[in-house]
Amino acid sequence: MKKIFFVLAIFFSMKSIAQVDFTGGVLIGVNATQMSGDGLAGWDKLGLVGGGWIHMDYNGNFGTWLGMHYTAKGSMKQADPDNGDYNEFAFDLEYIDVPILATYSKGKFRFGLGPAVGVLINQTIDYNGAKYEPTPSFKTLDITGNASVWWLATDHSSLEFRGYSSIIPIRPAPAVVNPASFYEQGNYNQGLLFAWHYRF
Repeated sequence: MKKIFFVLAIFFSMKSIAQVDFTGGVLIGVNATQMSGDGLAGWDKLGLVGGGWIHMDYNGNFGTWLGMHYTAKGSMKQADPDNGDYNEFAFDLEYIDVPILATYSKGKFRFGLGPAVGVLINQTIDYNGAKYEPTPSFKTLDITGNASVWWLATDHSSLEFRGYSSIIPIRPAPAVVNPASFYEQGNYNQGLLFAWHYRF
């Protein structure tokens, strides 16, 4: 009897997997970012995004989206010569991000919500063209919360808008005025991502 239950369990597991519709492709886009707690306000840092993805559709509405892509993050202060400020400053942070989003599809739109794990592969400070190592250094991992919406333009092409923010600090705060404040515990990446997706 136990063998029969075991065989039935394998059969139904394989059947459920077979009903999953797998699709995949590549994405390329641009990222507008800032970093809370760095004293540089505004979404002034632009960077490239590029990589691959797969989507698992379970029943036509619900699914899971898994990506792996290069993401340029950080923050930037541009020069303002009209007001006597000729200095440019930027935190340049480069990550390999792996987002895992639960999705809901309806008509031409798909919505996604979930976490992402980013692995830091490069970190520099750019001050008037000169490169420096940040002190203190940024952490290796960036754990973010993500919310996405896709416009499924064609069978092979879609556009994505994604907003995200670090859940835990990416490095300690240089100075804490209010210890009870969440955003004074350190720096947090925040970004607005616009990407074009091609489905194979």
